[in-house]
Parts: sequence; C-alpha cells; structure tokens
Amino acid sequence: MKEKVLRLLSLWAVAAIFSISTSAVALAGPFILSGTDSDDHGFTSGGANQDGWLFMQKALENLAPSVTNGNKVVTILGSTGNAATAANSAFNLSSLGAAGWTVQTITTANFATFFGTGGSLANAGILMMDSGLNTFGGVDGSVFVPYASAINTFVGNGGGLFSQGNGYDWVTALLPSLTVTDVGGGGAGSALSLTAAGNAAFPGLTNGDLSTGPWHNYFTNVGALPVLATAPLSGVTRNVIIGSSSGSITNPGGVPEPSTLLLLGAGLIGIAARRRTKA
Repeated sequence: MKEKVLRLLSLWAVAAIFSISTSAVALAGPFILSGTDSDDHGFTSGGANQDGWLFMQKALENLAPSVTNGNKVVTILGSTGNAATAANSAFNLSSLGAAGWTVQTITTANFATFFGTGGSLANAGILMMDSGLNTFGGVDGSVFVPYASAINTFVGNGGGLFSQGNGYDWVTALLPSLTVTDVGGGGAGSALSLTAAGNAAFPGLTNGDLSTGPWHNYFTNVGALPVLATAPLSGVTRNVIIGSSSGSITNPGGVPEPSTLLLLGAGLIGIAARRRTKA
C-alpha cells in the first residue's frame, strides 16, 4: 500500500510541475515602458515609419507574440491629434494587421466604462498609451491613476502594454519602489543607446531612430526588469526604456523559471524516494 501511495505522490509532483508551468505561461503578459515622446518625433516616408514612429511600430511587433490572453486588438487609450496619428501609423505599418490584429481607440470619456466591471478591457490584446502632455493630443498619466489596478490585472492576465513618457503617475500608484523621474525637456541633446536587450527586442531599430528629439522620463529602482535603452544625464547613465516579456507590473517576470520548476519537481520526487527507501 505504501509503495502505491509513494508512486502516486511522484506522479502528483510531475503533474503539479506541468500544471504550474503551463498555467503561469498562459497568464504572463509583456510590457514596455518608455520615457520617450517618440510619437512627437516621427513621420512616414515611402510607406514606412521613420524615427520615433518606427520605434513605436517595433514595440508593438515585440509585444504581440507574447500576448497570451487570446485577444488581437490594439487599444489606443484616449489619444487624439498627433498622438493618435502616430499610434495608428505604428499599427497600420506594422506586421500585426497581417497576423489578424485590429486597432481601436477608446476616448477618455469612456475610460470608466472600458476599465469597469464587464467593460471591453476584457477584449483587448495590447493597451497603448501616448506621451501625455509631451505631444499634441496626448493623455496625461494622472488620468490613468484610477484604473491602475485594472491595468495591472490586465497585464498579469496575459495582455500587453506599451506606454511612453506621460509622467507615469499610474505606475507609482501600483509600484512605489519604481521611481520615475520627469526631466521636462532635460533629455534634449542626450542621445539614447539601445542595450543588448534592446537590440534583441527591436531588430532593425537604431540609436538614431530614438534620438531625434528630447526624452522626458527615466526609471530607477528597476530591480530585475530588463533595461532596453539608456541615455546620459548629469554624468549618470539613465534607464529610459524598460520592459518585461512576462508578469504583471507589480510582479514583472513573475513566471517561475524552468530551472526553478525542475528543482521543485526534483525536490518533491526526492522526498517520495526517501520515504520509499525508509519504508
């Protein structure tokens, strides 16, 4: 009887590992937080996005394959004017349309309904925020504070998020340890440099594409979050673009590593084996 119980315990351990790994992967969502106002420093030429708008396109193309909630709708949050033109160009000239994605805009007047219980946030795949007051038609980051928890839950449940330098009041409401500094136009003349992680995330993007205008926010206390682009300011290298391919904002990279899962399984099976030996 003990032998049968121990065998079942070993099988349970393997099943538990599989369940944990598959459910966690299914729930992890990607996000990119940028201190730039690339929507204010780009254009199209010859049917292709240039400079900042190319970065926005690359960001969407980076996020889309990692969205795991089953939705293929890029939702532009409140943008009008130039901000809306840039966001739509980033989507329209990207590869997402060919992959079955669509785009929609939710006006600020409809935010409460969109983010509320039973709202259409449940149908979104990627949320797209502009650079706030740094571009014409942008939405100041303070507007998103009441919806910070809903945004975090959305990303944690597999949705994607791309935001630019809107002040990030909503991030501070979620994660006080992540410090966001607003430099105004202090990033003018301070060129951005893609890190190794940034080059991998945005293939074909150049430092010059990111450096056609000032940047406005940088991040400190980023923890284990990958830094995608940096820039010098006051003699210090600043983290201007960060991101994660999985996890909610309050738990970035929150999916257990495969090695951790293997160690967990080995431990459970080892316990069963020791009990079998003692028996």
